[in-house]
Amino acid sequence: MIPKDDKRRHGQENFLTGIALVHRKYRQYQKNPEWNHDHCRFCWATFSLIDSPECLKEGYATTDDYNWICPTCFADFKDEFKWTVTEEMD
Repeated sequence: MIPKDDKRRHGQENFLTGIALVHRKYRQYQKNPEWNHDHCRFCWATFSLIDSPECLKEGYATTDDYNWICPTCFADFKDEFKWTVTEEMD
């Protein structure tokens, strides 16, 4: 279990507990196509379509693509947050 004082924690339990996530390649949030990147809701790692070794290309997203979680933070918090996961369907 990740300690309660882990620096990645900042209230995510208020909106990410018990939700469904989709494991998929990164894609931009459709409701705001001007966004060119997103961040992991825990560690702030960058997801982007830009070809850069620093940018993540896949991870775990809420079904609306609004919230993204990197693979490391997913592994660390999946049990505590009780996420259900499906693979990309499209």
